[in-house]
Amino acid sequence: MNTQSVNTSLYQKGDISLERIYGKYRNSFIRYAGKVLSDEFYAEDVVQDVFTGLFQQTNYFVSEMAALKCIYIAIYNRSIDMLRHKQIVQHYETAHSDKKREEVSIGEYNELLTKEFFIIVENGIDTLPPKCKQIFVMKSRKSLSNSEISNLLGLSLRTVENQVYIARNVLQKYIDSYLCS
Repeated sequence: MNTQSVNTSLYQKGDISLERIYGKYRNSFIRYAGKVLSDEFYAEDVVQDVFTGLFQQTNYFVSEMAALKCIYIAIYNRSIDMLRHKQIVQHYETAHSDKKREEVSIGEYNELLTKEFFIIVENGIDTLPPKCKQIFVMKSRKSLSNSEISNLLGLSLRTVENQVYIARNVLQKYIDSYLCS
């Protein structure tokens, strides 16, 4: 009789049955997996995964000790795989949350800078002489053309153009002095 047929007959007779080993040592397997994982929650899942894999294979063991050795090694390896997977997931989640937090921080910072910039521009507009301010506001906020402003205020087109030019230069210097300080 060859070794294969001896092992097959032993397995078939139930002398070395995986079901019997599972029933007899289940709690020991779960405790062992819990120690390797440092987490009892996933220990039972690991043991079930190992036995599911063993039942799907055609493994034949010479003795119960050989089966136990194989099972403990499989539980250890599956536990290590699970720990590595957890580390990868945790690393991804940490990296993703850091990136998201950075994006939010940058967005909030940009929004704050934009608000601050508009406040600076408003302060600069307030420093303009009254007529120059009026012409610039009509040009920039009301989107009126120079000729429309000229007609509405009864000023020459050249005067309106000069006032807009003066207002832009004053605001440019005002903003530059703020940005450079």
